[in-house]
Amino acid sequence: MLIVDDVQTKVREILRVLAGAGITEEFVDTAGSVVGAAKLLKENEYGLLVLDLVLPMRLSEEPNDLGGTRLLTEIVRDPSLNRPEHIVGLTVSEEALEKAQPEFSRGLWSIVRYGPDVSDWSEALVEKARYLLARESVEHENVVSDTDILFVCALPRPELSQLKFALGNKFEEISVDGDHTRYFRSVFAEQAREVSVTVCSAPSMGLTAAASLTTKACMHFKPKIVVMTGICAGRRGEVALGQCIVASTSWDYGSGKFVGSADGVQFKANPYQLAIDPATQSAAEAVLSDQAFLDRAHDSFQGNKPNQRLTGLLAPLASGAAVQANGEFFESVAQKQVRKVAGIDMEAFAVAWAAREASGPKPLCILAKSVADFADEEKADDFQDYCSFTSALIGFEIASRLI
Repeated sequence: MLIVDDVQTKVREILRVLAGAGITEEFVDTAGSVVGAAKLLKENEYGLLVLDLVLPMRLSEEPNDLGGTRLLTEIVRDPSLNRPEHIVGLTVSEEALEKAQPEFSRGLWSIVRYGPDVSDWSEALVEKARYLLARESVEHENVVSDTDILFVCALPRPELSQLKFALGNKFEEISVDGDHTRYFRSVFAEQAREVSVTVCSAPSMGLTAAASLTTKACMHFKPKIVVMTGICAGRRGEVALGQCIVASTSWDYGSGKFVGSADGVQFKANPYQLAIDPATQSAAEAVLSDQAFLDRAHDSFQGNKPNQRLTGLLAPLASGAAVQANGEFFESVAQKQVRKVAGIDMEAFAVAWAAREASGPKPLCILAKSVADFADEEKADDFQDYCSFTSALIGFEIASRLI
């Protein structure tokens, strides 16, 4: 927690109240100015900020009524400042409280008057402190063990089985109380350091199963990176069988609404697209341009595989709830949603969304799917094992460059 106040008697009183709620001084930082608080917010993450409204910009300057509000503005505007989960404003000045009220209301933060004759401020702090302590306790109970890379697969076969086979290491099963999902863990030696990897698969295909699995796995293992590998359908003429698509953007192609018209009911698409993180994009571009690595991945698969060498591309990948076997489907998505869509699957967007919504620290997300068919009437499963195997190697190589 962070207390920002230039009056030491008030700081001591706040510390006394927090200690009564179970927060000892070792978990509390203090600052006496806007500049000092901003420095701490750049360096640390806080669950609670207790903020005086009348603050000097620097310790050498006089306090003014807009000091606290200025810090709030910087927290919202400056991405280098870690935004606290909760902010409580305290002031003895009715005038300062009135001036700051709009800014606090806009952020849904609390603001109360401080004084020896007022108890609301101490009750508000105790409530926030106890909530954060209880939440922290629950999160620690749910974390089985931290992991560097979490792999989420659509199904046990072929995706998960080929993933474990491709990575090569021996995986040990992990039991999680109250969770029936089977998780497997291994540790890899990568560039003179150990990288922990946890892998799992959903019980069935689809957006809902993938989102549910990713959400609870992130709670259990707090991964730095979430990776989904496996198979997808590709757009004929734009990609080749076996080619690996790393999603530059992902979205639910079924997001929108049905409207009535003179021509009958029509679907109006309104997808929300998630873009790849810039660091992840750079790592993906490096891996996909490394033809020597791709050749080794292709050659290491001992089974049915395409005649052409393994290649990859960074391109839009859409997800939806239904299996597609319609040759005109891709053109419909390209015309009405994203012109350069290269592939479709049933899970990737859900994994990306769940990773984005995971509690901190936020994991990066990699979606690497290889083209097993063209989602048309000639749909076959000849290369599903190969696609699951090679996408796993590509996904792991990208993740390894980000650790």
